[in-house]
Amino acid sequence: MTDETFGQALRRSRLSRGLSLRNLQVLARYDFTYLGQVERGEKPGSFELAKTCDKALGLAGELVEIYRRSATRPASPPDGNDDMRRRTALKALAVTPLAVAAPAHGTAATDEATRLERTAEIYRSLYHNANSPRDLLALAHNHLDTTIDVLHRVGSGPDRTRVLRNRSEIGTLAGRLAFFDIRDPVTARGYFHLAHEAASQAADHALVTAALGHLAYIPAGDGNTSAALDYLHAAADNAECIGTSLLHSWIRAVEAELLSTVNRTASLHALDAAQRLLDQRGAEPSPPWFDYYSRARFSGFRGYTLMKAGRITDARAALAQAVDGLPATAVKQRAVFLTDIASAYVTGTDTDVEHACTLASASVSHLTHAGYATANVRLRAFRRQVRRWEDTQAVRDLDERLALLPN
Repeated sequence: MTDETFGQALRRSRLSRGLSLRNLQVLARYDFTYLGQVERGEKPGSFELAKTCDKALGLAGELVEIYRRSATRPASPPDGNDDMRRRTALKALAVTPLAVAAPAHGTAATDEATRLERTAEIYRSLYHNANSPRDLLALAHNHLDTTIDVLHRVGSGPDRTRVLRNRSEIGTLAGRLAFFDIRDPVTARGYFHLAHEAASQAADHALVTAALGHLAYIPAGDGNTSAALDYLHAAADNAECIGTSLLHSWIRAVEAELLSTVNRTASLHALDAAQRLLDQRGAEPSPPWFDYYSRARFSGFRGYTLMKAGRITDARAALAQAVDGLPATAVKQRAVFLTDIASAYVTGTDTDVEHACTLASASVSHLTHAGYATANVRLRAFRRQVRRWEDTQAVRDLDERLALLPN
């Protein structure tokens, strides 16, 4: 296939995976009309498009290499409207989010449940580096509306349980977007309650645990530690019911983080419990939707908690482990961890302002590719930490980078 054009290679790769152009629109976040034009050779595409589609299709660099080779041939000038096409794609998908999932073969109810589950997989893949969380939240909201219609059609039985689980999963995802990405706790609370209700109806203790654990963040943000702990204790009880140490470890890690500014002793106790539970984890599989906790992410909880406890050296080491252990797709979480390390380097006696600002600048770079209010808030807090060094070149350079971020 040495004479294959980039467009031909894109079409071949897409069809080999059984995907329509609308399927690829969701995965790559480019308008399907434009993708069709590229496949037909009417548009040359772009290097960014090649990288994005290569990643979406799991091709390990094949499309990128073909684009590079094709780009050396005479062609029309490249069209540089990648960002505009991505926004167009997401807004179009917000209108018809379920049109992208290929139907399964089986009963109508089973097909409906399978279609919802496949769409949920796509939303999960978009979450960790989505540069437009509001658009993704619109997709999730429409998906939740669709689950109501589907529940009216599927009746009772295992397919209804599948749809309820799907509703809970997407409810928690929507709540995460509202709380962590957009900083809208009121809306987040509604989504988390929806997720809890659906999980309870499905008698799925793992999803109940996830919803309750996330609900704890809402009162904690208002300074109501007692209410936050009530949610966490209820979540821990559900985790005990299913014997999943990984979920239980996450609950204790969340507890450690939420207590870190109000009760240092209890916070460190919860952190130790989270570590023990993580170390005890056996061969039990992790639910596919539980992609926001791992050993690397625990190191992030650990580093943040230790920093608040004044154990700065240990905190830096833990946070460095967290960054090193994250997958490349975890763009938003990497921005948070880098900011936390930066904060640790201007805390204590052996400060290193220049290194701290370099880390914070790296965090800003990640946030230009993925909107994430949580990291943005921590960056602003870091900037206040370095106020006494604001006349240094390092802080002035950081200010230039911060000016690029939305308030």
